[in-house]
Amino acid sequence: MKTHVAYHNTALSCRAALRAQGYDLFMDLSDQATRAHWLLIAQRWAGERAATSPHAGAPSNNTYNQRLAILSSLFVYARRQQLYQGDNPVELLERRKIYQYASAEAIEPLEMRKLLATIDRTSLSSMRDYAILSLALQTGQRVAALAEMRVGHLTRAGALLRVTFPCTKGGKRNARQLGEETSAAISIYLERIYGPGWPARGEAPVWISLSRNQSRGQALSIQALEQICARRLGTSKFHVTRHTAAKTLDQLGVSASEIQDFLDHESLATTGRYLKVLKRAEHKYSRDLEQIFGISTHQAENE
Repeated sequence: MKTHVAYHNTALSCRAALRAQGYDLFMDLSDQATRAHWLLIAQRWAGERAATSPHAGAPSNNTYNQRLAILSSLFVYARRQQLYQGDNPVELLERRKIYQYASAEAIEPLEMRKLLATIDRTSLSSMRDYAILSLALQTGQRVAALAEMRVGHLTRAGALLRVTFPCTKGGKRNARQLGEETSAAISIYLERIYGPGWPARGEAPVWISLSRNQSRGQALSIQALEQICARRLGTSKFHVTRHTAAKTLDQLGVSASEIQDFLDHESLATTGRYLKVLKRAEHKYSRDLEQIFGISTHQAENE
């Protein structure tokens, strides 16, 4: 279903961009000038941020390439079904180079501690937001898995909760035992929402909208979770919680193989690249260089 929606929305978006300039998605491109202009429009469309996106700035190279790949596959399908007789013009557009995890960023542990401490958990929405971020930091799970959570994915083990994430990358089901404080934060929030008998509400969403409109009581979307992240942590990139958890574990001396298991990476090499990017901003020689070059805020006395 997600693939269907992605293809559908991408096709409509590109067609709208082309039609705005007097062109269309499937048309005669035998004229070189027409083809060149069509390609420029498609290329510009692939590199622009969608109007509905909560993010700012240009989309990532991954997104750019994915849009072109979807567009290209539509032409292949149309030709196979004999719905289109021309060639595939998207093949002429170069894909952008991908630097794996190039945009990975983490928040330093002390800064994250301060950000969480600023959440005043007296309101229901702040209790919910605190519980979401606490769970994300403790498990390192992706935002899609959090958005799909239902009450039935949580089970009690005394004072602790165990969560089985329903939607992890690669289709794996990932079970995690939560710490006491995180378990308590989630339990208190769910009791406020569904009452003391909340564990029996199996199919009810864990994270619900508290807006005063028609969405109230419905499950939060990925975009809504990203908005919570932006409001509480200063960035709409929810993956920052995953990055922060991984980097913090590395700083605590946890082995790369254990972090690999924590992140559900198939390959240890992937985890190594991941951690290398997260640590790239660190400059372990900065103090040495300052001392060698005499860099100081104090004015040196004239000899």
